Amino acid sequence: MTNQWIAFHRPGDGELTGYLEPTGADGVFVPLNLIGHRLGDAGSRAHAEAVLVDRGLISLANYWWCLAPRPLPESGADLRHPEPDWEWRRVVIADLDEDACIVRPALPYPEEESSVAIVTLPADDVLRVGPPHRD
Repeated sequence: MTNQWIAFHRPGDGELTGYLEPTGADGVFVPLNLIGHRLGDAGSRAHAEAVLVDRGLISLANYWWCLAPRPLPESGADLRHPEPDWEWRRVVIADLDEDACIVRPALPYPEEESSVAIVTLPADDVLRVGPPHRD
């Protein structure tokens, strides 16, 4: 993650649930989940920490959208550099560590049942919460 983000560990068990991003204003932070997505408005540190306790980990269970090839190759794909023929695909986070998340198609074709792609973190520029808008 970025150097200015502050790791937040849940008080009850010490589990890392997200990050506090300082805004530059004294005592004001933005709550971010483990892949770098904003989970709420900027506010006091206590407010941002409460958001991370309530929604930090559960937010990762959402469906995510990204540009990806169809079908996703078994060897994976570099989702940071989409090709012109890639489509918006719904994915789920299959695994996560401090450097990257592994995603797989939410509704895989039979030939991509074991296919995954790795996205380095933060991934807020690659993974979207909702489907893209179509004009």
